[in-house]
Amino acid sequence: MTMYQEYTLRDGTIKSIKVIKERSYQEEMKLLGITERDIFSMQLLDKASLNKTK
Repeated sequence: MTMYQEYTLRDGTIKSIKVIKERSYQEEMKLLGITERDIFSMQLLDKASLNKTK
């Protein structure tokens, strides 16, 4: 099953990234161009749930 990490940022935007086992949390944030201070909440979702939230 494909899993995605969804980040809700303090400015209200939502960014998602496919979870890859070898990639660290810091690498995910770097790829998305965000910092820890930008994050309001995080969710781990499967593909079906990711499509429902939008």
